[in-house]
Amino acid sequence: MIGVRQDMHVHSTFSDGRSTVEENVAEAERIGLLELTCVDHVRADTDWVGDYVASVRQASAVTSVRVYCAIEAKLLDTAGNLDLPPDLAGIDAIYAADHQVPLADGPRTPREVTDLLNEGIVSPAEVVEAIVASTQAVVSRHPHIVIAHMFSVLPKLGLSEDDVPLEQLEQLAEVTAKRAARIEVSERWSCPNTRTLGPFRRRGVPILLSTDSHRRETIGRYAYCVKILNELAHVPSPAAD
Repeated sequence: MIGVRQDMHVHSTFSDGRSTVEENVAEAERIGLLELTCVDHVRADTDWVGDYVASVRQASAVTSVRVYCAIEAKLLDTAGNLDLPPDLAGIDAIYAADHQVPLADGPRTPREVTDLLNEGIVSPAEVVEAIVASTQAVVSRHPHIVIAHMFSVLPKLGLSEDDVPLEQLEQLAEVTAKRAARIEVSERWSCPNTRTLGPFRRRGVPILLSTDSHRRETIGRYAYCVKILNELAHVPSPAAD
């Protein structure tokens, strides 16, 4: 199981964060974290990855905190494509995120999908299945994946994690375990919930604790994540079998 002395998803001024990489690392050290993952948003045309990696490595060289360098990319479609730049040298992990709804023909905004739902063009079950299928395809196709704030887009559509069939969660968790991928529980987005995380926990998938902070003052501060940790403590893990 995971501890609370980590924050595995923190943004910097390289994308939409307010604090620099150096400020984030300094704050993590100040509050006694053992691990920190720097995560910034990228797109296919992002051209600063090399400078970002160098900044993270420089900051990690002068701290006792274990610092990792990651990027966050949008799920694009059910084939498992991500909105990624070509050069990922030095990147430790890719955080795959459902900022939009990844349908078979490409990503759609929550408003667009809500209209499709209201018009009966797609059903809630089809939307949920598309998100799960996209995530599973990404895990299968790409190395070093962290499933980021999974199902955070559902409330924007008037849907819930509880609308996701358990058999789909079980299948996704199985693939995630086989591919040695990971999943986070997000303080900022208050997801996934314990029901969603249970199949991952039972298969020994690493569950990362993340604030998704965009400013250093919120790094390592948890409420929702601690609640989920306490609930997951009652879910058997492989080590407990």
